[in-house]
Amino acid sequence: MTLLNKEYMISALHKLYRKDKWVNELFNSAGIKLDEIGNFLDEIFGNNYFDTCTEKQIQKYENEAAIVPNRSQTWEDRRATIRAKWIGTGKVDLSLLQEVANSWHNGLITLTFEDGRIHAMFNSPIGVPTDLKSLQAALETVKPAHIALFYTFVYYVWGNWYPVTWGFLYEKTWGDVVQIQEG
Repeated sequence: MTLLNKEYMISALHKLYRKDKWVNELFNSAGIKLDEIGNFLDEIFGNNYFDTCTEKQIQKYENEAAIVPNRSQTWEDRRATIRAKWIGTGKVDLSLLQEVANSWHNGLITLTFEDGRIHAMFNSPIGVPTDLKSLQAALETVKPAHIALFYTFVYYVWGNWYPVTWGFLYEKTWGDVVQIQEG
């Protein structure tokens, strides 16, 4: 980036000064400082959002939200826990619980209210979120204590897509299987 800032500043000068060694060195050092300031501003801007904040900011958010950090969680899971805690205040309804569930990636989670209970259905072909226990804990924290919460996990098996045995598939290539499935 130094080169870009330096070139930009030099291009603003009269063309007689653009090749002067002293001016180039002066703008080279100024460009380095501008790059440092630019990186610092990028970090500050990124720390305003849970999905782009730095490790130091994650720890600060956890401290402010009274979240005991789980070091076995990935940074994405820790960010999801912070986001869920942040939005999990206010009037509790199904849309708030859905927002808490949407904090976690890797899994389509649909929440419905059935027979006086909250039904959380994981219906993504990708699977469930990597940190399922934190998601469950966040939902338990936000939901009203008198309402039960139950989970359904939808899994896709070969029988849903292609009703054959492994022995038959062993002799085929993936292209063969896709071709048979489409035909």
